[in-house]
Amino acid sequence: MKNGNIVLVDYKTDRVKRKEELVEKYKRQLDLYKKALEDACKMKVEKTYIYSVYLDKEIEI
Repeated sequence: MKNGNIVLVDYKTDRVKRKEELVEKYKRQLDLYKKALEDACKMKVEKTYIYSVYLDKEIEI
């Protein structure tokens, strides 16, 4: 949590060349996770990230 809000991070191990591949593939999934967290916790998801283990970088959605 950050400032009373949630920061959502989903770790991915896909072997990709570009971060955009992960965003295209998983954006819908992360949107669903975000909505579920907000509904269940009654808190706002402030930021959403994919962390690519293969690329060794965080990608803000």
